[in-house]
Amino acid sequence: MEVRASICALVDHPGEVDEAESWLERNGQRLSYVSEMNGCGCCVFSWDIQGPKEVVDTLPSHLSSGSAWASSVPQ
Repeated sequence: MEVRASICALVDHPGEVDEAESWLERNGQRLSYVSEMNGCGCCVFSWDIQGPKEVVDTLPSHLSSGSAWASSVPQ
């Protein structure tokens, strides 16, 4: 089953952007969709993702963000 999520990493939280980018690097090949980074890049890095529930469920909860994308049903 595929699910959607949004990743949000804050620059002023030490290590958070690196953690998000590392998670994407480790899991990106197993995801069916990863958006371009859609945050401003100066203070927020964010991505929309879609993939198998068992992969998306490994996203650390502090990197998961509510969004219209994350609450929509995959087609």
